[in-house]
Amino acid sequence: MTLSWTCALLLLAPSTPGGHTDPQPITRGAHENAPSPQPIVREPRTHAAEILSDALSRLHGVDSTGVTIDGFFRATRLDATGGSAVADSALGTNIDHARLRLGGELHDLTWRIGFDALDSGLSLQDAWITHPNAFSDDLDISLTLGRFRPPFLSSALLDANRLLFPTRTRNGLFYSVRSPGMRAEGAHGAMGWSAAIQDGVLDPAAALGTVRLTYDFTGRGALPWEGALRPDFQSRFWAAASISLEDSLGCGLARALELHYVGGRYSLSCEWLGYGNDYDGDAGVGPWSPDPPNFIWGERRGSTHPLSITATYMFVPDLVELAMRWEDFDDVRGAGFTNTGDPDDVDYDRHNLYIGLNYYVSNHDMKFHLGQLHESRDGFDDSDDITWWGLGMSLSF
Repeated sequence: MTLSWTCALLLLAPSTPGGHTDPQPITRGAHENAPSPQPIVREPRTHAAEILSDALSRLHGVDSTGVTIDGFFRATRLDATGGSAVADSALGTNIDHARLRLGGELHDLTWRIGFDALDSGLSLQDAWITHPNAFSDDLDISLTLGRFRPPFLSSALLDANRLLFPTRTRNGLFYSVRSPGMRAEGAHGAMGWSAAIQDGVLDPAAALGTVRLTYDFTGRGALPWEGALRPDFQSRFWAAASISLEDSLGCGLARALELHYVGGRYSLSCEWLGYGNDYDGDAGVGPWSPDPPNFIWGERRGSTHPLSITATYMFVPDLVELAMRWEDFDDVRGAGFTNTGDPDDVDYDRHNLYIGLNYYVSNHDMKFHLGQLHESRDGFDDSDDITWWGLGMSLSF
């Protein structure tokens, strides 16, 4: 498990030139942050956005409504308590995200492209184009082509600036990897659905297939962020079920179930996954392992059923929120199975407990975070347990 995702910090904040725009919940029946529902619209605040929009409008035959530019910047300070087996290279202050995103509309199409600049490099993030009524105005079905995350887990589909903690759940991290493909999605009443076929992650020549169903019990829409923060203070309750299959793994089928509830000052979320036997594969790792060539400390997931539970309480509405997340990796493998390459290590039962405090300066648009994560490793000596302290902040524009 890499230290950068286990305890980084996340905070973000889009703003507008004329002041703050309150976030609005997604009202479609589909999940809370599938890549095709668009992020909160913000007016361009730089001359660059106006220049791009004007250039598009001058193109012959192009009907453009303008170009929006947004992004976010996140910095995190990590420290480890005495006795934790944490490498010095993982400690200190780091820039976790420097994200720039562009979006707009051309005719009936919506497009988005994003980049992240870290370590003197530029990486491509989302890059897709969507037709919101691909077949008929009478059918609520959209079609997306491009590069996006598989529609599998809410904790993977949410943008990093909308997370409650500085990192996703462990399984959300695995499924946050983007690859090229095609996705169709739609809604009928309270039921939403999404299906995608993409290039594989272990083998780009193989296919990755994903199907996701959601249901909105209250009819008020799922929130496009984690936690109890919301403008209308109304209760919301939604659920999701997903399956995923990576061809390069043969019968490597993954299943997920989710429940999300927000009411009063509280929020509660739960995700459960089941991984098929083939997720260990010949290389000893499954798809989306943070470091596939090096599986020391193992990310072997075959035949496991990890569980994560997240709960929050707003001490001061829209300002101060206490959050707790517990994760069980379910990686007790039994005698004769090793995760680290040491024949004596036959039991590797890991649990994470993350407790954090968020201070919202401007909702999720600007926030500070203080938290502690403790990972227990019951199969080893207690000295192998890890404890981090994280302090961070992020800003959006």
